[in-house]
Amino acid sequence: MSPVAPDGSDGEAVVVAAEVSAGHDGEAELTLSVRFENGVVAPVVLDAEAGFDVLAGCRAAGVGDLVGRPWRQVIAGLSR
Repeated sequence: MSPVAPDGSDGEAVVVAAEVSAGHDGEAELTLSVRFENGVVAPVVLDAEAGFDVLAGCRAAGVGDLVGRPWRQVIAGLSR
């Protein structure tokens, strides 16, 4: 897979930040900040199960390993 510009300037959405956060029910969630092609950065919140699927699908050791990844890789991790 070719490298992706971390600022999304290559026309592809990219993860610019990732953190584990507390959901309203007290359960852990994975919050990803995604910079879309138009420059807008928006949060994407995943429940714990989906978060683990993304980490496994991206072969990431931790949430920090998701930063810089194309959004399409994250989606692929969800559809495992």
